[in-house]
Amino acid sequence: MKFKYFAPIILAVILGYLCASYALDEYNMNYKDIPNNIYYLQIGAYTNKDNIEKDLSNIKNKLIVKEEDKYYVYVGITSDYENALKIRDLYKEKNVNLYIKDGYINNKDFILELEQYDILIRNSNTYEEVNSILESILSTLEEVS
Repeated sequence: MKFKYFAPIILAVILGYLCASYALDEYNMNYKDIPNNIYYLQIGAYTNKDNIEKDLSNIKNKLIVKEEDKYYVYVGITSDYENALKIRDLYKEKNVNLYIKDGYINNKDFILELEQYDILIRNSNTYEEVNSILESILSTLEEVS
């Protein structure tokens, strides 16, 4: 009598494992082709954090990241190099030098969201529009970091 339910239980466990394995493979396959390369839009590098506010008081949205002994200041991130060039040119019109720095982020969800922002940037033409989108990107990055 004890072994009467043994076969159905084993069968249910095996089927459950196979279904879960299939679902996980599908999930990983959808994320596998998403590139993790990004472009940081760097506005400066400083050894003293106090100088950032003095020099960049006219730049509202900025992300300050300390790496080793320097503070790097970014105004945005994009996964599209053409957008990076477009943003650099828009900042250049405002007499602000912007550097494009290659990077990598290991957060697939953020990359997917960044790609949506890139579509908005591609369809924006003014400094104000792009700057607003970049501000949203930076706040999203701060949330996931």
